[in-house]
Amino acid sequence: MKRKRVFNLSSIGLVLLLPYVLVGMVNGSERILMNYRPDMEMYLAAILSCQISSGYELQTIEAQAVIARSNLARKFEEKENITEFLTGMGIKSQWKWWIENEIYAKAVENTKGKIILVDGDLKLVPYHEISAGVTRDGQDVFGNSEYKYLKSVDSSADKNSPDYFSSTYISKSQLPDELKIKERDSAGYVLSLEADDKILEGEAFALGMGLASSDFSIQKTGKKVRFLCRGKGHGLGFSQYGGNELAKNGSSWKEILEEYFPEMDISTCNLTAGEK
Repeated sequence: MKRKRVFNLSSIGLVLLLPYVLVGMVNGSERILMNYRPDMEMYLAAILSCQISSGYELQTIEAQAVIARSNLARKFEEKENITEFLTGMGIKSQWKWWIENEIYAKAVENTKGKIILVDGDLKLVPYHEISAGVTRDGQDVFGNSEYKYLKSVDSSADKNSPDYFSSTYISKSQLPDELKIKERDSAGYVLSLEADDKILEGEAFALGMGLASSDFSIQKTGKKVRFLCRGKGHGLGFSQYGGNELAKNGSSWKEILEEYFPEMDISTCNLTAGEK
């Protein structure tokens, strides 16, 4: 019988992990993250398994690995609590150190130490599943020039995704009597809505209503309201589906990131956990 392959750790690594495994047996896996401070490259395969499907091309997952590493490095720089960050992703309860699909570990190894910067600084590097055909402009979305490095770029290949369109039906009784779109951004995503005498933020409304994205139209149908959405996710930064189409056509992870983040530069860092 063929044995399953698991996340590749050396026998030495297993010996080093043993005390932490014993801690987990006694106190639960969350205690391991509180006591263990390895080179943070080890965390990235687990993080990737939470962020992107293993069914994508290796180059796409490599691009996501660089994004994940960049965001993790930024959290270190900002002295955020890494334990809370990791456990918040579900790694605590799902114990994703041991990953059966090696494509995540391979993507991490192939991009070891690589991050993307803006003028030498670590910044937010967002990603989503499917854009509405063009990614969003950061300054438009946040209303702040700090995010102008997030440029709107063409991602028209996303329109070919079987999940590009989605419909959500919501009972009229769960919605304001009067609901209409007030403002969209340059990519077509709803920035705000008029809800009776209130103004609602588009992304928060989409999230609260369980919509696939904030690029939606509203149609009343009997006792329900239909929200027809384009894309999946917030539409900022890297489109995983669009990036995967580039990978299928031969683009490397570097070329994919250059396409979606034209104002950012690829650099190298030593991602090692500090004491919190």
